[in-house]
Amino acid sequence: MPLNASTSSPMGRWLSVALSVLLAAVMWLGWGAAPLAAATMPSDGPEVRVVGRLPLQLTAAEQREFEQKTLELAAITRRQDHVTSYSCNGDIEHPGVYVFDEIWPSEAALQAHLETPHFKAWWSWVEPHLAGDLVIGVSPTDAFHVL
Repeated sequence: MPLNASTSSPMGRWLSVALSVLLAAVMWLGWGAAPLAAATMPSDGPEVRVVGRLPLQLTAAEQREFEQKTLELAAITRRQDHVTSYSCNGDIEHPGVYVFDEIWPSEAALQAHLETPHFKAWWSWVEPHLAGDLVIGVSPTDAFHVL
């Protein structure tokens, strides 16, 4: 079952805080470590799907900059990190909210991506613009089924 860090319940608030702390720890630990080459990355473990909702407060100029930086991140990620699928879309019902939908060959591949210089540079620009809770769900793709 996909993990949902919605903050509408005490457990959801705890998961939201836990995911934020985990992301911060991964990013902090990665600053001193050389990124793993994606080609040598272990692919053990199941393929994982990530769905993240990113609420941002941006001026029109910042929105254009965010889109450019995110296009660059996506291109580098697809080229270097061996991601299976990687996209970012605007939520048409909630202006200023962006939805990332990613499929990684393993959780290790996802974690290695979070440690790369290109992700860290993107995140350092994005983080000050957060306008609410960052909600991230990570689940093995075999937890999904055809409707």
